[in-house]
Amino acid sequence: MDAVPVVATADEHLREDAVRWCAALGATPDVVADLPGLRRAWRGAALVVLGADLAPQVPGAGLPRRDHVLLVDDGSGVHDPWPAAVAVGAVDVVSTTQEERALQALTLALDGRREGCLVSVVGAVGGAGASTFAAALGHRALTHELEPMLLDLDALGGGLDLVLGAERTEGVRWQGLGGTGGTLSASSLAEVLPRADGLAALTWSRADSSAEPTALPAVLDAASRGFDLVVADVPRHALCTTEPGMAERDGTGVGTMGMSSGGWGSMQEVVGRSVCTVVLVPEETRALGAARALMERLGGLTAQVAVLAVARPGGLDADLVQRTVGRPVLGRLRADRRLRAAVEQGHGPRRSRTLGRAADQVLDLLGLTAAA
Repeated sequence: MDAVPVVATADEHLREDAVRWCAALGATPDVVADLPGLRRAWRGAALVVLGADLAPQVPGAGLPRRDHVLLVDDGSGVHDPWPAAVAVGAVDVVSTTQEERALQALTLALDGRREGCLVSVVGAVGGAGASTFAAALGHRALTHELEPMLLDLDALGGGLDLVLGAERTEGVRWQGLGGTGGTLSASSLAEVLPRADGLAALTWSRADSSAEPTALPAVLDAASRGFDLVVADVPRHALCTTEPGMAERDGTGVGTMGMSSGGWGSMQEVVGRSVCTVVLVPEETRALGAARALMERLGGLTAQVAVLAVARPGGLDADLVQRTVGRPVLGRLRADRRLRAAVEQGHGPRRSRTLGRAADQVLDLLGLTAAA
């Protein structure tokens, strides 16, 4: 972690706790005990952990407003810390008795500077090629100098690492995260994931297909801080699963990431959190029927849907797909005779021009091609 925080307090107990919190995130803070020291460190600090004892001196010191100021008090309740917090522009107030909350606040300030774009990819029917396109989208993002990550959410799908040709690559799979809760470090996540030609992926160990992605909320938060693009391969069957009590919690039928347990009911929340959901629709009668039903479900979950028609020999045409699903078709994936062989040989879909063109259309839709 390159960012260096500053702990500013003359209170020994506040200082010890604040330094320990920073150490838990892998950061060694600069420590100052008075206003002159704080003045010198104020502008260049990644984060200022400001003790309640020094906070009243800051408003009159002529220091400019800055982001990532966290005010810390002892939690005794003798003095109200919020007037001082408002005066210095602190993002939050935590006490030494609120360690988990403090760690979350510090993590958001120190760990990861990106604002990752989350995209879900779903196939209208099995065999539509959603997983292969998700992998191609991630690979194509690399050519635009973006830092992408693939998120495999189908424990029964065989594993995106097989699509990438990375099944023997060392790295942490979903099972290795266990029941991770709270805050997950973005830098740590990026370091431990297996990579295929630079593309990071969180997928499944085939030794245990019964696990559920209970760490999903923490992973999504960390991924959004550590990557530019997060591509989620979402199994369509999971979108038909409603987590008990989710509708009652927010009154809409769609939960929020902070409210769920992180299991299969969270798949709807992944789509709801996505900037865009890409639906692959084969040009077949059965696929059109499935796509229409899927669109009805997605209508209440996601703000934007992009449809890709998948050509089939002797199949229907893209215009019929568009009329049936009631959405414009962003692009058409034509048959790529060499794609299957490339995947089977461990090369993945990165060389497919057909998938590359469609991936560029999606990235352009998201406004992510400017980096090319």
